[in-house]
Amino acid sequence: MGVIRRISSLDPKQGLGMAARFGKQQEEKLLASNNGEGGGGLASGFEGNGMVRVSKDSEEFILLRHRFYSSIGSLVPHCSLVDLHRVLYSTPTRRTRWEAFHRSLEAVAQKHGGNANDKFAFAEASKDRIIRIVNDGFDVSGTPEDGGYFGLGLYVTPEPVAINSVMSSVADRDGLRHVLLCRVILGRTEEVVRGSGQSQPGSVDFDSGVDDMKFPTRYVVWYPEVNNRVLPLYVLSIKVDFRSRGLHQEHISKPTSPWISIRNLIGVLSKCLPHSTMCQIKKTHCEFMERKFSRQQLVSRIRQVAGDKILVAAIRSFQAKRAAAASLASRRRD
Repeated sequence: MGVIRRISSLDPKQGLGMAARFGKQQEEKLLASNNGEGGGGLASGFEGNGMVRVSKDSEEFILLRHRFYSSIGSLVPHCSLVDLHRVLYSTPTRRTRWEAFHRSLEAVAQKHGGNANDKFAFAEASKDRIIRIVNDGFDVSGTPEDGGYFGLGLYVTPEPVAINSVMSSVADRDGLRHVLLCRVILGRTEEVVRGSGQSQPGSVDFDSGVDDMKFPTRYVVWYPEVNNRVLPLYVLSIKVDFRSRGLHQEHISKPTSPWISIRNLIGVLSKCLPHSTMCQIKKTHCEFMERKFSRQQLVSRIRQVAGDKILVAAIRSFQAKRAAAASLASRRRD
């Protein structure tokens, strides 16, 4: 996922659920603007501990589930999102951490010409540890749990490889694995040499580390800055089960149609359909990824919601842009 654009000012009175818009940039803004206002929810291990349960019928839950499922792809049938909690920043202590994060966001952005390079990433932890993190901040006193191969810092997992965080977490007594979705200020990154024991930026030009510059699977936030540059937003509770292969295993293979993939189609439709309609389509897409029905049924349901006229226009627009990009690439090669 590309760099999330910097948001210079956030209204502390704006509730996350009410800030929802459709489209990729709008979803990122929705997540980035979480200030912890709001409340209510069913009882759970996280309720009353600085978090509130997000209703499964809410647009907020649908957007987060679709975002998570899109990152883990074909593993969705084995890793279903069963619960979602939003972190609250309503107490004085948590509000102080929220404000410190946004001061750091502004400072790092100013250092790098307006781009703080803030991204969303996952941190796995047990239920008890998540409660401690939400209430007291991250523990920066010890060695990372995997031995500190990439230095002394907090390791968080980039969204494109979210499954790594899920599989690294430990199931609780109910068989659920929990991961924190965090907003992370990376600034300028440097590749950390495995086993180097690095504990701070290599120079004043850098702010954080990665295990691989081209295809990072770990972001490393150095311990002194962790609680200023990592802001927990949500707790995702996931049921992992590799015994079941789903009801429609025959539909796992990618379609051979040259027109457009479902993911690309949803991206195009997000630009022309109302937010409520896109939430309905994304909810349906999530159910398809869970193998609850076939691809043919998915297409039929999208047609019913969007209408053939908009679908045809969306496909033609996508095909035209793809053809133009291919033509430009061909001219550059020549």
